[in-house]
Amino acid sequence: MSQQTIERDRAHHRPGPDGPRMSPMLAGLLGGMLAAALGLGALVLVVITLWITSPYPDDGPAGPLRVAADLWLAAHGAGLVRTDGAGGTTVPVGITPLLLVVLPVWLLHRAGEQSVAHDTGTGTGTGTEADTGTGTADADAGLPHSRAPRTAPRTAGRLPRGARRAGRAGDGPPPLRADPTDAVGRVAWLVTGYTLVALAALLHSLTGPLSAEIPDVLVRVPLVAALVAGAGAWKGCGRPPLPNPLRASSGPAERATHAFLPRGGVRVALRAAAAATGTVVAGGALLFCLALVRSAPEAAQSFSRLTGPLPGRIAVLLLAVCLVPNAVVWGACYALGPGFAVGGGGTVSPAAWTGRPDLPLFPLLEALPEPGVPGPAAWAVAVVPVAAAVLLGMTVAGAATGGGAARWRWRQTAAVTVLAALASGAGAALLAGAASGPMGLHALADFGPRWWAAGGAAAAWTAGGGLPVALFLRWWRTPEARVIGRRARRPHR
Repeated sequence: MSQQTIERDRAHHRPGPDGPRMSPMLAGLLGGMLAAALGLGALVLVVITLWITSPYPDDGPAGPLRVAADLWLAAHGAGLVRTDGAGGTTVPVGITPLLLVVLPVWLLHRAGEQSVAHDTGTGTGTGTEADTGTGTADADAGLPHSRAPRTAPRTAGRLPRGARRAGRAGDGPPPLRADPTDAVGRVAWLVTGYTLVALAALLHSLTGPLSAEIPDVLVRVPLVAALVAGAGAWKGCGRPPLPNPLRASSGPAERATHAFLPRGGVRVALRAAAAATGTVVAGGALLFCLALVRSAPEAAQSFSRLTGPLPGRIAVLLLAVCLVPNAVVWGACYALGPGFAVGGGGTVSPAAWTGRPDLPLFPLLEALPEPGVPGPAAWAVAVVPVAAAVLLGMTVAGAATGGGAARWRWRQTAAVTVLAALASGAGAALLAGAASGPMGLHALADFGPRWWAAGGAAAAWTAGGGLPVALFLRWWRTPEARVIGRRARRPHR
């Protein structure tokens, strides 16, 4: 094979950094607009299909397009309002179907990751012959690229750990990960493009009886896009270490901080909080499934009474499926103790169900327990937060006694456990706030768990149960601590 043929093949398959390349500003704008268009388009496809198959369509395609735009904006946490209330009043509709959040979050995360995980052409580690120093050697030796000698030092163009794994897993060279400071600008342009599509959807929804609230769209959509796309860009950059304000401290402040919070303690606390929160959510899912199975006949009857035509039943079924994660969170808050509100001053908790209002027909609402004071068996749901607290304490104790020796002091173990409990409470409060909201005025103004009650209960359960578990396991798994304890209890002769 001639040298000209080898160079032509390389130029065709692996373009150098001097080739045409889209600017970061335009790439970010188009990436954000594409992510928003894909999420909005998926909802448009579903709504238009239901509208086409409906036997009595009310208006033209503008109505279904407005519904799709409203649902897409609601998936980002924006509240909706109806302007056809009695006397011309506006009626809020604030509960977000949590299943609708999955697709926009996934698209934003992928867009943020792909905005930085590509060849930026900066000349450092692009994977081309010009950057690795092997192109000249190939041309001189007349050998294929895979057998060319290495002339560049092994440390040149070093990539993050995630990029090196991606390079070993694939057939080609690993992609260049953008610098974290450059990734901030790329994410900003991506969020700008995403917000432009959201503003267009908002303008279209304002012409109908149901529209999104303008302040929510202007604040929550860019905030959600920035957080999710930023997380994707952080992953695309190879997960670089985040700034740690505790690491920058020095002197007495640093010694006092590490006396209570060991190195790596924040990471362990977050991992333990995630395990505890996942346990509570899994328990809520189990409670919801048991309640739905118990009330299956009533739910089927409610489903059949809502609508008759097949497209209407499919629409009700899709809405119920999208609200299943909300019901799981409601079940988790029920297990934590505070329960949740069902409108009209009614509250459902293991202690009692007081002030039952006239609830609308909906299959998921049939899974609510019977009104009145529940029996002692209702308090068996306390096993869910107890299991979460035990798991949190075991996770912290496992990090505190690595290798069978005490790595952390008892006060460091206690501090990490309390920090994990606070993080678990924050996660429960976030989930409860996302799964609740108003469904109307007066009696329907309060639906779902209260975020402050759910967060406080989760923090109290995990701290009260996890702290003794973590301290006991640290003492039990440390042989020298037990020996010292036995010597201290032994009477002196």
